[in-house]
Amino acid sequence: MPSEPPLTFPGKIALLCLVWATAAHVRVGLWRQPLPELVAALGTPTRRKHRPVALLSRAVSRGLRIGPWHPRCLIRSLVLYRLLRAQGDPAELILALPRHATSHDAHAWVELGGRDVGPLPGGQGYEELTRYPRQAARPPVP
Repeated sequence: MPSEPPLTFPGKIALLCLVWATAAHVRVGLWRQPLPELVAALGTPTRRKHRPVALLSRAVSRGLRIGPWHPRCLIRSLVLYRLLRAQGDPAELILALPRHATSHDAHAWVELGGRDVGPLPGGQGYEELTRYPRQAARPPVP
């Protein structure tokens, strides 16, 4: 499979603007609606241009470290989730607690096809609480 050509400087700026605009949208969404509703709204495919998963993950990780605002993992994960879902990738958002939790501090990350795609530190050492989009409940076995 041929590798993607490197991004040009204008391409990097455009991607950074997309990351920041998505982060602003996510932040406002968290103020206005419950998480399950926000995740459902963010999960709708909207654009056709497909960017490599690793590129989007790096762009979110690096792009949201610029400036004074350094969002926590939930916002970074929601931004990556949105970018992946917008291009039609079947990304899943995972919320979890540390295996030996001593507080209610949760962690969030994104998986694609069962593979952790970011943001760091990912899911190693965490017990999954929930996953979005949630799978439809299976009917009870008679």
